[in-house]
Amino acid sequence: MKRHGQRTPGFTIVELLIVIVVIAILAAIAITAYNGIQPRSRDSSRKAAVSYIVKALEMYYVDKGSYPAGSGSTTINSGWSTTADASWANLETLLRPYTGSLPKDPISTPGVAALTNGAGGYNFDYYSNSSNYCGALPGQMYILVYKLEQTPQVNTFQGDCATNPLGPYAASNYRVVK
Repeated sequence: MKRHGQRTPGFTIVELLIVIVVIAILAAIAITAYNGIQPRSRDSSRKAAVSYIVKALEMYYVDKGSYPAGSGSTTINSGWSTTADASWANLETLLRPYTGSLPKDPISTPGVAALTNGAGGYNFDYYSNSSNYCGALPGQMYILVYKLEQTPQVNTFQGDCATNPLGPYAASNYRVVK
């Protein structure tokens, strides 16, 4: 039986508030750390995919003496292939002997090319010249454009293209001119 004036054991309101504040701070730190991990992870995946695509393109070049033509894009123009529309399958078919299937962006944005300045989508866009361009004979150069989320955009150029160059784009791009 409880006597008048005795206190029952328990937590005071101040103690409970301190615990709630500490839990809220820890939750905020965890959420902030988690939010940054996903975009960085997707950027790493994109870079690995680009490396994979570049290796397949180089194997094709060694075998055929030229890069495969980009073709069929309805999002950019018919000279490009992109994961933003069904044209990526055309490039995938040409590269099939060198790779199983071509990767797509982890959060592919249908209908919006990566090379679109400003609000470009998360896709891979591929172009190879079908006529003399920038000092390169047909099939002797290509551009692969992609967009990163958190990592700074990069332009990796190999070769020289001083006259009427394609790119660089607001997104990252990898360009080779043989």
